Amino acid sequence: MMKSFSANGMLIEQHDLQQIILRGKGDGSFAETVNKEISLLPPLDNLRMVSNDKFLFAKQSFDQWSLICLEKQSDEDILKLVSAMNSNEEILASDYSYGQIYFEITGENKNHYLSKLTHFDLRAKKFPVSTMAQTLIARIDCCLYHLEDKYLLTCHSSFEDYFKDRLQDAINL
Repeated sequence: MMKSFSANGMLIEQHDLQQIILRGKGDGSFAETVNKEISLLPPLDNLRMVSNDKFLFAKQSFDQWSLICLEKQSDEDILKLVSAMNSNEEILASDYSYGQIYFEITGENKNHYLSKLTHFDLRAKKFPVSTMAQTLIARIDCCLYHLEDKYLLTCHSSFEDYFKDRLQDAINL
């Protein structure tokens, strides 16, 4: 299993993160429940995200949010968090932790190499910090989260080997 590789001006590290998908309206008791559990209010606009030291919370569509744990949680803690969210009738929470792979991409040339794999416009004026995108990268449905000085890229775990090969191809072009 590849954990990291680098190219001139780019570093890609694979991480074992955990993810919970939330469905609901996003206001009222939804926001209260989420804030009580993770100390973050849901973003109001689609494709926006908020974060703290423990969590990244992004609004993927009008009724779906992605909650990524930035610090390793036990399976029991994830189950408790899902159960706490599901105790609110306005929320449907599901653990997606083992169905996704996670890559952190850093470096001054990250846009150069990623642009070889996607049509998505990675320029700061089109993809500002604290936003996320659902797009195709190397023909794979991915979510790309733009953090301060890096990207967090997630996709379905069944594409792990293929995705690693395409990243390596982009570096070697």
